[in-house]
Amino acid sequence: MSTKEKEFMIEFIELYKSFPCLWKIKSKEYSDRNAKSQAYDILVEKMQTVDKFANRETVVKKINSMRTTYRKEFKKVLDSERSGAGVDDIYVPHLWYYELLKFLQDQETSRRTLSNMDEEDESQVK
Repeated sequence: MSTKEKEFMIEFIELYKSFPCLWKIKSKEYSDRNAKSQAYDILVEKMQTVDKFANRETVVKKINSMRTTYRKEFKKVLDSERSGAGVDDIYVPHLWYYELLKFLQDQETSRRTLSNMDEEDESQVK
């Protein structure tokens, strides 16, 4: 990846970060269609500086791709921490923009699943 491409990606991620309506699930802006539409329009303009044919679909695909890659790296970190590995053995992400997407961390943490078994049933399974 060239320096110019890397600079673009950094700017794109920072711009994405500035629109919580696109990524912050618990914010009231998240359900505001107008805010989302305006945010996507700005991101499309940014993307068009490197791809003149970019549209909303292109931007959404780019964001989803980055988030998926981030999520995989984040899962590796969590899995290595849960494994009881020593501090030196905890997975270190290799994704160059991992730190830039850390603002998504609390959005990516999965919720604890609820069991449909009552406590008595669960104790018999163990």
